[in-house]
Amino acid sequence: MIQAQKAEEEKVKKREPCDWLCREWFSDEKESLDTRTYLLDKLLPTLIPGVEKLLMQVERKNVLVPDKEPTKFDPITFLGEYLMRHNPQYISTKPGPYLRGMKMVTEELKTEMADTAPERMKAEAKTKRKEREQVENMKSEQKEMRKEALAIQFKEWTVDISGRIPVYVHSYTENFSNDMFQEILKHLRQCALDFQKAIRCDMWRQMFTDLFLDCDYGKVGLLHRQKILALLEEFYDRSPMSAKRRFCNPRQCKYMGCSNCSIWLPATHCAFCLSDLRPIMADIQNRCTSRVRSAFDEHCLNLPQFVQLMETFVGQDIPLPTVKSLIEFIKEEYKQTEESKTEQLEKVRRTSRLAQRKLLLEALFEKWDKNASGFLDLKEVDAVLSTFKEGMEKEALRKAKSHFSSRYPQSSRVEKLSPKAFQTFLELVASEFTGDEDEAIDNIVEFLTMSVERSWMECLQSLTRRKWLHNIQQAAEMSGASMEPVYKAVFKALSQDAEAHGDNKKISAYIALLEENQLSPERGQILLRYVACTTDDAPYVLNQILYKDMKGVSFAAVEEGKPIHVPRVQLHGNIHFWNYDRPVEERRGSLLVLPLQDAHWNVFGILGIDTLRDQSEKTIFLTHEISFCQGVSLAFSKAYHHVCALENVLQMTLTAFDWLYPRVPSIHTVTTYLVEPGKDQTCDYALRKMITTDNTGQKEIHTSAVLFLRKENLLRDYLFKCIDTSEVVCTSVCGEYHIAVPLRDLSRQAFGLFDISIGHHQKFPPHEYKDLQKMLKMAQAACCEILKIPSEETKPTYVLEHMNSKHAGILFHRFMLQDLRECVQKLGAESFAEIKGYEEPPALVHNIVKAVLLLFNPNWKGSEKTESWSQCIQVSLFFFFLLLFHYEDTVVFAKGELVVK
Repeated sequence: MIQAQKAEEEKVKKREPCDWLCREWFSDEKESLDTRTYLLDKLLPTLIPGVEKLLMQVERKNVLVPDKEPTKFDPITFLGEYLMRHNPQYISTKPGPYLRGMKMVTEELKTEMADTAPERMKAEAKTKRKEREQVENMKSEQKEMRKEALAIQFKEWTVDISGRIPVYVHSYTENFSNDMFQEILKHLRQCALDFQKAIRCDMWRQMFTDLFLDCDYGKVGLLHRQKILALLEEFYDRSPMSAKRRFCNPRQCKYMGCSNCSIWLPATHCAFCLSDLRPIMADIQNRCTSRVRSAFDEHCLNLPQFVQLMETFVGQDIPLPTVKSLIEFIKEEYKQTEESKTEQLEKVRRTSRLAQRKLLLEALFEKWDKNASGFLDLKEVDAVLSTFKEGMEKEALRKAKSHFSSRYPQSSRVEKLSPKAFQTFLELVASEFTGDEDEAIDNIVEFLTMSVERSWMECLQSLTRRKWLHNIQQAAEMSGASMEPVYKAVFKALSQDAEAHGDNKKISAYIALLEENQLSPERGQILLRYVACTTDDAPYVLNQILYKDMKGVSFAAVEEGKPIHVPRVQLHGNIHFWNYDRPVEERRGSLLVLPLQDAHWNVFGILGIDTLRDQSEKTIFLTHEISFCQGVSLAFSKAYHHVCALENVLQMTLTAFDWLYPRVPSIHTVTTYLVEPGKDQTCDYALRKMITTDNTGQKEIHTSAVLFLRKENLLRDYLFKCIDTSEVVCTSVCGEYHIAVPLRDLSRQAFGLFDISIGHHQKFPPHEYKDLQKMLKMAQAACCEILKIPSEETKPTYVLEHMNSKHAGILFHRFMLQDLRECVQKLGAESFAEIKGYEEPPALVHNIVKAVLLLFNPNWKGSEKTESWSQCIQVSLFFFFLLLFHYEDTVVFAKGELVVK
């Protein structure tokens, strides 16, 4: 068969000799040998016949004849179809003379490739080896260069010469690109500088600590703040100009915070009281939040605050000899008289005594409040105290009650005592006794402690319930200004108590808040909106509205301010059922509606609990259960107002930033943090990032939990120092300068802070610095005003009804207006006469007066009242005198703008 095929091929060769035109493909050029072989072997045997067919088809269809109209013919399509039909992988066609010649040339080329392959392979191997050697050399040089650069960095970090750190770092950076390596090198260089500064600051901090101990002659833990500041001013004034540029001006340090050192001295209370109340006192202390923070004090400095003040004064670039000179100067010049030392010691003792008294009376309150209701009955306490010393102190008790009624009128009206009101009441009673007040308090505490007995089971039940109430408050403090965690904690506490102390009841619970009825005023002035409920009841209760003309006992609880218990709802006849799908025969159980009351016992909503889901017989709420539910309602009220206060503070902050950014463009970013209790056993706190504002005024409100712990954020240590000391902290982090400014609560502790980044600038221009100071001052004043609202001891100066986030923003501008009025009050008659006497005032004067008028009414912009000086001065003097004489009622806010009645 094969012989016959070969014979046939020989006949074809004789009949149709090979076309040696393809010899043109043969060449001695070695570089293109591979390419030509590939084309001859793979592509051209199919392509050439296709092109031949294409040309024949073109000729047959007269495509190129100029005299005839060409037919529709696409050569590309034709050639493509031919190649697809004659794919050599699937179809074997009879080769023509040209293809046979091409095959012979291909064989010769393959022979040529075989002859030159070893030499070609050697050449390629040599070339690749050279290229590889060049790459290896470059890598080696780069590796040595990087090691040298890292070694230089290593010297900046430590004096160790083992070389371990550069090798360690190099293992992580050897695959970095050059640009990336330069960036990491730059970062390490900056970190090295920060590390060196940290070491220097640690050394200075120890020196300042020793200085504090040397100056604290009375060993009371306090130094006189104003004396220290006076010495810093004197040292600053004596210093050369080159040093002054590096120091922080101590006259600006006067506004930095300071605190008492809250020191515990031996107790003076009787052994009986302490032995009986000590377990409760220990539990109260365990429930306390962070005890690390210091409170603000205008007169004294404790150790951390003194160190922080000194660090702020010296800055970061002062040489060591100058710091030593400063320490020697203060050590030599700081003097304390015996009277001053005695005064400070007495202050410390009194502070300690009052703190311990507060703890003792709080423990006494909890012993009396055995069901954790959150309040005591004033009549019951009064009745027991009337038997003190067999009734011999009734007159003192009557006077104390009279004083108490004037200080706590709402508590007297509802005859309820909160823990703070209870403490105040007993202190007023003791103050009316003859003799030492501390001794009188001890005697009253001993008497009231013996007047109430609790079983071991009652003590255990009370302890458990107070933990659940504490969880509600902690949920508010760790909520990030959100109510959802508080709602969950409330319902969890109710469910746990119903199971543990309520015969395993199954309950439903819901919270409704009072609102002004703007939807249907004809149905009553107020309504109840259900804002939260237990999970199973959400489809029926959540976001529902209860009007006064609907069935239910909720509005009765609101109006009476007392709990309403319906033992059997199926027999009551005036119960509103939200779940209409529940069969009538299953509408059985008990209902408890409790009024939600604020610190002044004003009702702002209701807490409802029912047992309709419980099919057992014992569904009635017992007295101790109702008392605990009242405790839950009071705990919720405290938590609710805490969250509302935080929301208002944040809204005020946003308004303050809107005012600040156009005036202080040097600020890069401002980040607002709030303090939250820590979860670990060290009683440390965490910082939650709430708002970030960039240099364009764009704000990012962080809804997800962004928490910072001290041990995990070493580069943010300055934030924690700010909170620890309630002091302003200035520092540099990775080349950026930061100013951390505390926000203080009513106890003068920092509850939040502003982290102000000014980039690479170390100082503000004077006018920007002044505006920043003004904003911070007004923000702090507005914070205090907001925090007064939920406090039972203080009342806001500016009463803004139904305080909400919008009002909180207005409050910042209200304080700005107050500051403006105070500035106007400082103007004398001469100043007014001078301003009024201008016929053509300087442009600056006219612009200032115009700006003040536009503050009152922006619609005057461009009108004669501001552009004409004669009208401008008349209108402005009228408003100046209004401000000067405190005619506050003529100036009101309407829709967020300042207008005149």
